[in-house]
Amino acid sequence: MATALVLVPSANSKSISEYCLSEITQKYKSGNLSAKPATQIAIHVNNDSTFYISKLHNDYLVVKQKGEKKIFQKVEAKQYQYGEINELVLSKSGNWLWVNGDETDYIALINTQKTSIKLEKLIPLPKVYSKPCSLIEEWLGNCLLEQGHYSYVLDRIFITGHSPTLFGSSNLFTYEIIGKNIKLLKTNQRIASILVDWQQQYPHSLIEISKPSGIIFRDINENDIFYDGEKFTLLKKCSKK
Repeated sequence: MATALVLVPSANSKSISEYCLSEITQKYKSGNLSAKPATQIAIHVNNDSTFYISKLHNDYLVVKQKGEKKIFQKVEAKQYQYGEINELVLSKSGNWLWVNGDETDYIALINTQKTSIKLEKLIPLPKVYSKPCSLIEEWLGNCLLEQGHYSYVLDRIFITGHSPTLFGSSNLFTYEIIGKNIKLLKTNQRIASILVDWQQQYPHSLIEISKPSGIIFRDINENDIFYDGEKFTLLKKCSKK
């Protein structure tokens, strides 16, 4: 048995502010949950040629044309001390790619030309840590980097984590990334984490709602917040029966 979170409307409600977040039990898990993450992406250009962006070794991306052995381009997505590239996700626009790494995530901008494609210089996601971190701990390399999370319904990446402080106090920030545009999200209450599971302190994936489209955050007061890509809405508490 698996659990899922859904938005539940109040009777005759129309405004999203009248919804609440409820946990339900599912008999079967979605097949997508066990699907192997893609490490190769196909890009089609105007002359009907197909190019592949693929993982090479642990932390390189290569561009090849379908049917050709020649490497058109090789770009490093450096993972520093450990790890490798785990997943590649192409945006709906096809103009950028999320490179999900063990240690560091990147945005790869894709320049689609008439007869080929080219990867621009990779952009690392903002450096934030999974737990509060002091400046001396950061200097010693003792702080664990937080990972990004791609939203399929909003077609963008989110990353929530702590920026280092002098004495290691909590200093949470959430960023939204769409291609090369990186925006610091601001709400009335600072977002504590992207909500995944009632018991998980640090998430491994997003909670996405398909209708209405958006994702769920949880703030420092344990309130659930719905974000539709433009505005935040505080959700009502579901009544317990």
